[in-house]
Amino acid sequence: MSAVAAQPEAEAPPERFPPRSVHYCEICTFPYEYCEYGSSLTKCKANLESRDPVLFSSLYSEEAITDKLKSLTTEQAESLERESAKRERKAEAKAEKERAQLASSKVILSRVARTKRKVITCITGLHLFSPPLPALKVIAKGLSSRFATGASVSQSIQNPGVDEIHIQGDVLDEVKKMLLQRAKPFEKMPSVEDGGLLEKNIVIDEKAK
Repeated sequence: MSAVAAQPEAEAPPERFPPRSVHYCEICTFPYEYCEYGSSLTKCKANLESRDPVLFSSLYSEEAITDKLKSLTTEQAESLERESAKRERKAEAKAEKERAQLASSKVILSRVARTKRKVITCITGLHLFSPPLPALKVIAKGLSSRFATGASVSQSIQNPGVDEIHIQGDVLDEVKKMLLQRAKPFEKMPSVEDGGLLEKNIVIDEKAK
């Protein structure tokens, strides 16, 4: 029998480039290199400069900007700058409108007598703050744990289509204090600066007693 011919050695696979590590901006969620295409470039730049001065310098130093502009005409560079400023103004106006809406929102606390001895505390209006607040069921669970009593989410009778939280027992004053202090489970309630609740925006519905 003839000898089996030697098989040619398989060619080595081509070298692959190592995976690239991409870092994302905490403000706009884009990769840092693409922040200029978002609507918050000024905030993005300030954030990056404080977190990573080296990367900031590589992207926004005079030398880096000069190198980038070399590939653009004067008209293209000016257009890019105008568009970026326009997006920022639009985003700021939207954020200001949302803050104003939150600042005028009200949370209604009421006591409802189910029987002569049984009272529940109702919280209406928290849906206006979700997000950043978690789902009402999550808040109800936190309140149930906090007061060691039952708490559930039900549809409001007075405001059809709106969910409210019902807590077994008269804990109205405690809930009001927790809201103002941003105590758990209200720790994600927006700050006053961001349109969060003021004491005047917490309404006690005396008629429901």
